[in-house]
Amino acid sequence: MERRQAGFSSLFITIIISVTFSAINQADARDRSESLRPLLKHFNENRHHVTNPQGKQRVRQFILTTFQDLGLKVWFEGFKPDYPQYATGVNVVGMIPGTLAGTPSDRLFVIGAHYDTVRTTFGTDDNGSGMVALLQVARQIATDFEGCPRSFSILFVAFDFEEWENCKDVKKNPKCACGTIDCGSRAFVRNLTQFTDGSLSSFGLIQGAIIMDTVMNYNTTPNSQRLPPIMKQFFPETYNELKADQFRGDFLTVVGRQVDDRALMNLFVYHYSQTESDLKNKTSLRWVKLPFQGQVSKLPQPIFYALDDFLRSDHVPFWNHSISLSAVFLSDTAELRGYMTSCYHEDCDGPSKVTPQMLQFLQKTSDVILALTNDVTKMSCPSNSVIYSKKRSTTTSGGGMAAWGVALLSIFMILLGAAIGVVATVFYQRWKKQQGPLVTTNVQANSQPL
Repeated sequence: MERRQAGFSSLFITIIISVTFSAINQADARDRSESLRPLLKHFNENRHHVTNPQGKQRVRQFILTTFQDLGLKVWFEGFKPDYPQYATGVNVVGMIPGTLAGTPSDRLFVIGAHYDTVRTTFGTDDNGSGMVALLQVARQIATDFEGCPRSFSILFVAFDFEEWENCKDVKKNPKCACGTIDCGSRAFVRNLTQFTDGSLSSFGLIQGAIIMDTVMNYNTTPNSQRLPPIMKQFFPETYNELKADQFRGDFLTVVGRQVDDRALMNLFVYHYSQTESDLKNKTSLRWVKLPFQGQVSKLPQPIFYALDDFLRSDHVPFWNHSISLSAVFLSDTAELRGYMTSCYHEDCDGPSKVTPQMLQFLQKTSDVILALTNDVTKMSCPSNSVIYSKKRSTTTSGGGMAAWGVALLSIFMILLGAAIGVVATVFYQRWKKQQGPLVTTNVQANSQPL
C-alpha cells in the first residue's frame, strides 16, 4: 500500500511539473509577444514628410537610438528622392559586424523594412509591424546572443520613402517627394559600394535579404482573405490550400523567385516549421514562387502587370540590381486581409486594431527571422544547442524574467506541498499499524452457526 501510495505521489509530482512547465512556456511566449507593444507604440503616428514631419523625425531618431543602445554600428544614409526640393530621404542603417567584416570572405545579410507612411494613415501595420519585427530581431541578437561570434555581418536597414505618390497631381499631393515606389531601397542598393567596391567582390557579397512590409494582421475568420486575380491561374496549389482553409487570413506570405531566391525561401520555410509560438497550429506559411528569373525591369509588360501585387515593396530593387540579388518578401497581404481591406493607407490602420493574437503572429515571424539569421551568418555559441532546443528568447522589458521567477517559485511550492503530502501519508500509515483496526468484532470461539 505504501509503495502504491508513493507511486501515485511520484506520478502526481511528474504531472504537476509537466503542466507547470507547459504553462511557463505559454506564459513566456505571451510575455515576449506583449513586449512588442512598447516598440509598436513608437509607430502609432503618421510618418509623412508633409503631414507630420515631426512624427517622422521622432521615429527616425527612435530607430537610431535603439540601434545605438544595442551596440550596433549605426549611421544615417541620406539620399535624394525623385523631387529633392521638398525632402531629403534618410535610411537608418545598423550593422552587427561578423568576424569576416571588411574582407572578401564576408557575406552580408540584410534585414529591411520601411518606416515611412502615406499622408493619410497612422501606419501601425503598414509598416510599423515590419519595423517592430526588425527591431525585435536586432534586440534579440544583441542581448540573447551577446558574446556569440558569427562569421558574416548583418545589416538592419530602415528604409525611407518606400511609399510613393502621384507627384503630377500637385493639388492632391503638394510637395510630393517620391514619385515612384521604393525611393529609399533603390538608393540603398545603388549605394552598396559603401560595403563593396561596386563589383561585389572586394569586401564580400550580399548573400541575401529579408524584406518585411505589413506583417502583423492575423484573422482566423473564414473568407477574411482576398486574393489577387491571378492567384488561381498562376499559383493553383497555393490557391487550393487557401480554399481548403476557407480563405482564412491566418498565414504569412513568403514571396520570391522560384530559382534565384529558392535557397533563401527554403531555409525560411524550414525555420518556420521548427519555430513554435503561442498560436500553435493556428497559423501557417504560404509561399509564392514567382515564375521568372533575374531583374523585374526586364519582364514583358503583360507579365509585370499580372504579377504587380507581388512587386510592390523594397525587395524589388535588390532583384533589379545589375547583379540581381536574392531577396525574400514577407507580408500579411496588406489590403487583401480583414480590417485592412478598408483601412489600408487610411487612418484606421492604427493601434486600436492590434490584438494579442496579432502580436503573437508578429513574434513568430521575428523568431523565424532570428533563427534564419543565426543560421546564414554562421553564428557559433557554447549554449547554441540549448538556446534552440528551448527556444530561449529573453527580452529587455523584464516581463519574461519576472514570469520565470514567479514560475520557479510556484514549482518549488508545488514540490514542497507534494513532499509534505508524501511524508504525511507515510507517517499516517505507520500510526495506523501501531493502533490496529479502529473497529473490532467479538466473536465467541464456541459459537455455533445458525
